[in-house]
Amino acid sequence: MIRLSRCCMCPKTNADTRVCPGIPGTPHPVESDCGFVNQFRDDRGWIFFVRPGLGENQFKTFYRKPDKPPGRGEHAYRNLPWRESFDEAQVDLNQLAVRKGWRPNR
Repeated sequence: MIRLSRCCMCPKTNADTRVCPGIPGTPHPVESDCGFVNQFRDDRGWIFFVRPGLGENQFKTFYRKPDKPPGRGEHAYRNLPWRESFDEAQVDLNQLAVRKGWRPNR
């Protein structure tokens, strides 16, 4: 499941975590998969993800080819803007993934 926004009850705003904590007394009482924070893989195997840039409060979608380890050979995805929060950049990536039919990289 790809969520296009973070759950309104989520205390993990702007956090790069795939686990939503349980909130006792709500319809979401136990820890579960977030569905909002995702990395994606396209048909070539390239991996797309959100990470911070060099400046403070700068986030963007980046990609790397499958033969590169995390942290090496990462490039900014030029067709998406820099954002001031992780969540804003993740929304951009999730919408792009839905449009392009990318699958979550789990």
